[in-house]
Amino acid sequence: MRLEEHQFICSIRKDRRDIIIEEVEILNLEPDAPIFPEQSAPDALFLILEGSVVFTKEKPDGTLQNVSEATEGAFFGEVGVFTGESRALGARALTHAVIGRVPELTVKKIIEDAEPVRKILESVISHLRSTTDHYMDNVMHQQKLLLVGTMVSSILHDFKNPFAIISLGSALIKKQHPEDAKTARLCDDIETQIRRMVDMAKDLTAFSRGEEDIELSYVSFGQLFDYFRELNGPFFSNKAVSIKMESEDASFHGDASKLLRVLQNLVANSIEAIRQAKRTGEIDILAVQDETFVTLTISDNGPGIPEEIHEDFFEPFVTYGKHEGTGLGTAIVKSIVEAHEGTIDFTTSDQGTNFTIRLPKTV
Repeated sequence: MRLEEHQFICSIRKDRRDIIIEEVEILNLEPDAPIFPEQSAPDALFLILEGSVVFTKEKPDGTLQNVSEATEGAFFGEVGVFTGESRALGARALTHAVIGRVPELTVKKIIEDAEPVRKILESVISHLRSTTDHYMDNVMHQQKLLLVGTMVSSILHDFKNPFAIISLGSALIKKQHPEDAKTARLCDDIETQIRRMVDMAKDLTAFSRGEEDIELSYVSFGQLFDYFRELNGPFFSNKAVSIKMESEDASFHGDASKLLRVLQNLVANSIEAIRQAKRTGEIDILAVQDETFVTLTISDNGPGIPEEIHEDFFEPFVTYGKHEGTGLGTAIVKSIVEAHEGTIDFTTSDQGTNFTIRLPKTV
């Protein structure tokens, strides 16, 4: 395509067209040649006369995510020229390309008699920039979750044989000592913890895929709390933190194993926060019910949730001040609660945090 045939040039008044054309620089680019980097100054508008151009966004790891492409006859780079803001995306030649570079001053000369139109374009462009940022955030979010799911699936596959050997070993030991109640209980604990680890890995994989299936059955919170205590002996033997659980005969139809995961994550977070604050801790867990809902509260006297993460607390990969962890625990908690058609929120201060979970008695 010749420069004077490009749609942008054709839109200029004939009496000004030749002057504008003289100011356009023609660039011949090889494949993958950079045109401008992300966050660079908006110094020109670009017209594609031949070939294709790809627009990219830099990911946290430094690699580039392709966002969109443009081909012969298109133009780009006008966003920054109109708004004065730095480039939201980078651009490079996808194939061999011939590009017409229209300097910023020339572009402004073209539109200098269309100020109202420019204002409208600025508003539209501002919205598009916001939409692009939101789109990229979602892309990064989904890629992270898919990566986590793939990794967990791989780890779970690799662990199947060791788990099977451990399970077989505990079964043989239990069979060889049928009269030893302590040995039998320890072997049962091994089996329970293996199933628990497998279920946790499966839950994480399901979450990363946007799936959260629940298996409904009658759940007594009294029995659930007893089982939680049995599974988490170290929590209750910790002299620095006392844990109290009260159920008031609350019950509903839900998935007991997933509710255990909710308790596991929230209580573990509370213990970690109390430990970091170096204070004597108290955690109170209470389940009460009315005709339609069970309300589960988990309260602690820890240092509270940092204000910086209040709004995004239940989002994946949000963490603060932890040396370990993925930032997925509370996101999974919220996913489990919502799979039960329930709600979860919290209040917090430097004197402690209170989580309130409301679950319908029948899902």
